[in-house]
Order: sequence, then structure tokens, then C-alpha cells
Amino acid sequence: MPELASGMDVVDAWKKASKLVLKAPEHRIRNLIVEIESPTEFERSWLKKFDPKGVGSTDRLSVVVKVLFPFTGKKQNETREDFYERWNTTLELNRKRKNLRAPWGTYFGRLTNFGSEKNQLENMIHALSNWGMKPEAALVAHTSAPTLDTIKPIGSPCLQYVEILWGRDNVIDLVAVYRNHDFLKKALGNYIGLGQLLEFISSESNKTPGRIVCHSVRAYCDEPGKLRTLIAK
Repeated sequence: MPELASGMDVVDAWKKASKLVLKAPEHRIRNLIVEIESPTEFERSWLKKFDPKGVGSTDRLSVVVKVLFPFTGKKQNETREDFYERWNTTLELNRKRKNLRAPWGTYFGRLTNFGSEKNQLENMIHALSNWGMKPEAALVAHTSAPTLDTIKPIGSPCLQYVEILWGRDNVIDLVAVYRNHDFLKKALGNYIGLGQLLEFISSESNKTPGRIVCHSVRAYCDEPGKLRTLIAK
């Protein structure tokens, strides 16, 4: 049976899910399902308050968020095409400078420029904006592919896909699946990034953002003492 956690915002959900991970044998859970009721709520103070580096870990919360989605959003009068290009250029430059330790690229890059595929994020927005009312439609964007990613026991990319669920009331939910999920270094940043992604898709397609459901196939923590300190803040 999967473990279940639910929270009002990303921090609440992350703390509740982290407590389950900390209670689990060896601090590992197979199939952890986390539901976030209001995932687009975001406070910049969280980036410092809940930064893993603040408890002696290696990853910075703001960087984990940006790998998935840049929370600064579009500039005034900036087109989506220019936004995608600007941020992919910025993220690639940071990757080359080793400010981002992600040789496989970034999730934002894979959503908007995945190999020879079209911009999957733009495809979602186009469908939501032009299909008319299509309740119960499920729109999927892949962030992993056998042509680019080798089989490995652990390591990135861990996010496998995101799926937008279109409800009858024009509310859209987002589902995300991670094959490995580090709850000290990655999970909160991932939740924030997913929330900002949902906010962007909703705003650009004139829909209402709903919930996020995140399936961590393997949720874990290798430094439980640091995670306990972080969630106590």
C-alpha cells in the first residue's frame, strides 16, 4: 500500500511527507503519494528559511526550483517564445559554469526543448487554449526518454513526466512522477517548481490552477538529522 500525505501549501505538504519518510525503516518509502491543495502559493522567504544549505547540505533550494521552472516568470510584454529562449540560455550558461550540477540539462529545458521534439509546454498551453471545453482531458509532457537517458539505479533525471488534468470547471490539476525523490535536498524545491509551472500553464491558458499530486516511487533521506532540523523551522 502507498503512503499518503496531504498539505495546504507546498511547505505544509513537504513537512508532512518528510515526517513519514523519517518514520519509515531506513528512511525510505516505496510509493509516497503527496497531494498539495494550494500549490501555487509561494513566499520568497521560504528560499532562505528552508534552504538545505542552511543545515549543511549540498543543494540550494532556489537552484532546485529553477531547474524545474524559473519562478521569476515572464517579463512585461515578453512573448512565451522569448521567455523560453531567455531562460534556456540562462540555465545552459549556468550549467556550463557548473552553477547547476546537471549534465543531463534541466527539467525546464526538457519541457520546452526535448531533443528533436516540439516544445511540450507550449503544446499543453495551445491545447488548453484552443480545444474548446475538453473536460477530463489528460495532457502529458515527458522529461525522460530512452534515447537520451541510460538505465541507472539512482541519479537524475528523476522526474519522469508531468500530466495536466483538465476538469469540468476549467480547473487544471498537475500530476508528477519521480522515480527517486530526496526529501532533504530536492522535494520542497520540486514542489515549488511544480507549483510555479502549474501557475504559468493556468495563466497562459486562462484556466484556474488546482491541486498537485506527486508520486514519489522511491522517497528517501540519507541525512535524517538534517531533515529533522530543516522541517522544524
